[in-house]
Amino acid sequence: MIYVGIDIAKLNYFAAAISSEGAILIASFKFSNYYDGSYLLLSNLVPLDPNRIIIGPESTVHYGDNLVHFLINKDFKVYALTPIMIGYAQK
Repeated sequence: MIYVGIDIAKLNYFAAAISSEGAILIASFKFSNYYDGSYLLLSNLVPLDPNRIIIGPESTVHYGDNLVHFLINKDFKVYALTPIMIGYAQK
């Protein structure tokens, strides 16, 4: 599998992708919370196998809603993550 994590904020996001083996496939990069930013993310995902991608944006109020809808409409698997969920996963 390929895991894409997205840190959500009001104006800008950061995303990175790793393989299930832990290899960095896409180094962390910044993109905006606007139309152009969504397509920048999409352009970075193009080289990857879309059937193996799971996207996990941080659940931060409503700031990521447009991006989540955009990704779902592009047929990506999207699972919102809360920081507390990630903290428990590390223990």
